[in-house]
Amino acid sequence: MEAPKLRGMFRNVRTKPRTFVFKSRHLPDSRPEWDERKRRIDAEVANEKGENIPESNRVSDISFRRHSRANKDAVRKNARRANIRVVLIAVVLVYVAYRILLWTEQTEFGKMLEFIRDNG
Repeated sequence: MEAPKLRGMFRNVRTKPRTFVFKSRHLPDSRPEWDERKRRIDAEVANEKGENIPESNRVSDISFRRHSRANKDAVRKNARRANIRVVLIAVVLVYVAYRILLWTEQTEFGKMLEFIRDNG
């Protein structure tokens, strides 16, 4: 007697896993900025390896720090303004708290606080 033929558990085994490819409706398929950037990076890599590159394809050094001195000055100026603003707010809040304390001492509320302190 033969064993019955049953469906296997792993009947949909794939050799390549499923992949997801997102195609945006808002961006065109051609990417001139990326193509230009890729060309510049390839030229830079070839230049570092010492390969001969035509003069038309050579690109100047890529600099990630543009206007670093100006940016540092702007950051310092903004930080100084923020610190001054914080100090001014703190002074105003301390003054308001002082005026509230003076007000409570002069009103009946101040007398109630003294009574609670004495009999508490």
